[in-house]
Amino acid sequence: MNSRAMIGRIVWTLFLDAGLAVAAYLIARQLGAGMFLALLIGTIVAGLRALYVIIRRREVDAFALFMIATFGIGLVLSLVTGSPRFLLAKDSISTAVSGVIFLGTLVAGRPMMYYLAQRFGATGDAEREEWARRWPVNAGFRSFFRGMTVVWGIAFLAEAAVKLILVLALPLAVAAPLVPFFTPVLITALVVWTVRTSVAAQKRLSVAQPVA
Repeated sequence: MNSRAMIGRIVWTLFLDAGLAVAAYLIARQLGAGMFLALLIGTIVAGLRALYVIIRRREVDAFALFMIATFGIGLVLSLVTGSPRFLLAKDSISTAVSGVIFLGTLVAGRPMMYYLAQRFGATGDAEREEWARRWPVNAGFRSFFRGMTVVWGIAFLAEAAVKLILVLALPLAVAAPLVPFFTPVLITALVVWTVRTSVAAQKRLSVAQPVA
């Protein structure tokens, strides 16, 4: 699969995993739902998507659970009231938590990018079994996904910091329409970088000798 086809596949899968829940949230807001109700609807949609993936693949999917956690955090934060500036800053908190979750998987099981990449590069049972076989014996395989997870985690934390600075420094009329664009732009850039890096490393990883 070439890089363009891979990017298209990733974008489509991300839309199913994350976009459906975000779309449900935005539609609910447009129809007049409050912040809490809209986030609750988004959380339910994310949960239904995760349940579908779990039933179809007959295993718990880490990325689907990550999406549920992300919306759940937003749901809890929506209960905290404050100034309009504080309400805008809560988006930065959710992004920071996402970064912490990514980095936390480095010390708790397999890194998040292993599971995210598995959604696109190992869709069949045989392929997932091959990935599971490679993990304990191929140091280069492990290092690749750990490095990708570090980049994604740090990128999320950096984005959260930049958004928070803008929320605090800019007038609300400027910050409010500007801040929401950061996350889709960042994720798009990360996806393109990830695909290009994966394609470049694919041949090296496929011929690397297993190293304990």
